[in-house]
Amino acid sequence: MQLFLQASAGLFLIRLAEMINTAARWAISVTIGVAVVLLLVRWLMDAFQVSPFGRVVYYLRRPTDNLISHARSSRFYYPLRQALKFNPSILMVLIALAIVWYVVLTMIGNLTTIITGLALSVDAFGAGNIFSGLRFLIGSLLLGAIFFLMGLMTLVFVNWISGLFERASFWALHRIGPLLRVFEFGGAFAGWSFLILWIALSFAAAAVQAVFF
Repeated sequence: MQLFLQASAGLFLIRLAEMINTAARWAISVTIGVAVVLLLVRWLMDAFQVSPFGRVVYYLRRPTDNLISHARSSRFYYPLRQALKFNPSILMVLIALAIVWYVVLTMIGNLTTIITGLALSVDAFGAGNIFSGLRFLIGSLLLGAIFFLMGLMTLVFVNWISGLFERASFWALHRIGPLLRVFEFGGAFAGWSFLILWIALSFAAAAVQAVFF
């Protein structure tokens, strides 16, 4: 009976990881569609010089106002405008959203890796392989700690690139700040602490998966 329950728990965790991955991809696909439609409508209204004071126009533009404002305040806005010879704000928003969605998918993949590791641990314990079960469990816990730190960095990066989640990113930066200072080497590497820390965490995650899974 205990073996059956452990096998069922392992199978449940594997299916949970698959469901999370599928749901995330569907949610992102829907978000992409809605964002592209709203930006296209906004571009058409600007092209045809539709008055922004109507109720319908106001509600159609409002969801993308912060994204457009953030793009226009970016240091890349004026150089891109000079290079492309047109207003690049909508293009910048689309690129920023694509980067955000890619990063979110990466973090979802990390979460499913942890859940799969827990499932392997449960299955190993159920089969009587105590050493393998402990190995998978320790690996999952280590990955959980690493991906928590990467999640904090993701919030900061998403806010920088799109202006979203301002309050959450402030909290995340406060938590990750001490680690960033550790990786601030100065000299030629001054200002690269964020990238260096991300590379270090990615290497640590790869090492944990190679050794414990």
